[in-house]
Amino acid sequence: MADPVTQSATQESVPPEPVAAEPVAAPAADTAAAPSPEPDLTGQTFGDFRIMRRLGQGGMGQVYLAEQISLKRHVALKFLKADLAANEVSLRRFKQEAESVARVTHANIVQIYAIAETAGQHYMALEYVEGKNLREFLEKRGTPDVLLGLRIMTQVAAALQRANEHGIVHRDIKPENILLTRTFEVKVADFGLSRCFGEQQAVHLTQSNVTMGTPLYMSPEQVEGKRTIDHRSDIYSFGVTCYHMFAGHPPFRGTSPFEVAVQHVQKEPEPLAEIRPDLPADLCTIIHKMMAKQPEARYQTAREILRDVSRLRDAVVVAGTTALAPTLSGVGEAAAAAPSTTLIRTAPVSTSRKVFLIGMVLVALGVGMAFGYLRNHPGPPPEAPPNGENPAPETLAPGKAVFSIADEEKRLLKNWQESVAPDPGLDAIAGMRHAIDLGLFYLKHKRLDDADKFFQELEKNPKGLTSYKFLGRLGKAITLAFRDDAKSSNELFVRLVDGKPGKIGGALSWKSDKGLREMIAKALYRNYVNGPETFPPQLEAYRHPPRPAPRRE
Repeated sequence: MADPVTQSATQESVPPEPVAAEPVAAPAADTAAAPSPEPDLTGQTFGDFRIMRRLGQGGMGQVYLAEQISLKRHVALKFLKADLAANEVSLRRFKQEAESVARVTHANIVQIYAIAETAGQHYMALEYVEGKNLREFLEKRGTPDVLLGLRIMTQVAAALQRANEHGIVHRDIKPENILLTRTFEVKVADFGLSRCFGEQQAVHLTQSNVTMGTPLYMSPEQVEGKRTIDHRSDIYSFGVTCYHMFAGHPPFRGTSPFEVAVQHVQKEPEPLAEIRPDLPADLCTIIHKMMAKQPEARYQTAREILRDVSRLRDAVVVAGTTALAPTLSGVGEAAAAAPSTTLIRTAPVSTSRKVFLIGMVLVALGVGMAFGYLRNHPGPPPEAPPNGENPAPETLAPGKAVFSIADEEKRLLKNWQESVAPDPGLDAIAGMRHAIDLGLFYLKHKRLDDADKFFQELEKNPKGLTSYKFLGRLGKAITLAFRDDAKSSNELFVRLVDGKPGKIGGALSWKSDKGLREMIAKALYRNYVNGPETFPPQLEAYRHPPRPAPRRE
């Protein structure tokens, strides 16, 4: 029997209830015979834990919500079935695996607090996670938008990387083991525990009445029963899970576990790009690379996945959900064959609308090429500036239209200089607007030296406005992130936030400034990728830009 799960953490009308760390598995078409019910332990006390209510029953035993008396916190207590606990070899292996996972602390891994035995009952205390697992989210809300999907992928990859650093292989990555909190923080459950009772809980692939959860996401080497299973098996299962997340269904389906499992070895999945042509081509490439049949052809580490997903997310954030984003390089052979641009959308579109959008893109490209030709061919090209220097502003002929980056810089500089010039009628709000625009200009064009200089000037506090000083420090934190100095950048961000989520918003009203909000999110996301295990939790609320409003047709 799978554990019951409560309201979704994302449902706004009804507050969600917590979900325990024990995941839920999707049942097969034929329902297995229900196990004999075990006695309800509600109200009893086991050591330091007072049981509040039963949450359900999973493959390893019952799961309860409990209070840890000494620390006054809620935990999930997982009691082992009597027949599983009776096997001394498996029980010893279970304890060893649990002790190993307990030493791995990571924001995206369900923490094991304790392993104990009281009155003949063997149990473990786990972090209690509020929300739903990924399977239930997909059933209730459907496939996520691109940014949310990438956010989930990033956190699962970070958890896998952390586990791999400690030599731990999950062996059962699937949507049921990926828990989502109400703020879409990911917690991966049951690390390293799936093999502890393998002999008693072996999946008989020829039966039609067993749980389908595991065969749907098994790696080919697991199906073939190979002795050596390493972290690349988790990468395959993670890829299948991502395919399910974006396609709305697993890549392989059948009437029995055996039929499903064999397809993991012998059959290629339908291209994700054909199911979801609205997805970025590089996202499909990343997922299919994770799902390569041979371990050597997959990503070799989860850190490699983190880097590619990070680059794709940066492109999506910068381009926006209705703009063109460049494809990645180095993702694999499939990336080289992908088109040079990918239309980023979050919902399927009709054929006529696709044709219209493609036509608009071609027109825009044609106009851009025409303007580029007219701008670059009136005379000989200017000499390239010395390496490391900023290009000199372009000298415009009278009446010439403004299209160049240099012209944009001159306009922004003029606005800023006028806003700080001696003027008793200075509009401080307009001045901040011009300061933000100029700072974002330097950052978007990767002119970090110019950005550094400008933000240092702001820190000198022109006009005596503390908001300028704050913006200067914020810009410095962003610049440090883009220089890959995650430690210094995070430290500065933490000082600015000062543990109060509203402080940045109060000082700059950045929640109403889309460009600044996205730049902060991009910088913090880069810091997270450069060191997920050391990323300050108080910055988590700022690491992701706001989700775009739903598109109304």
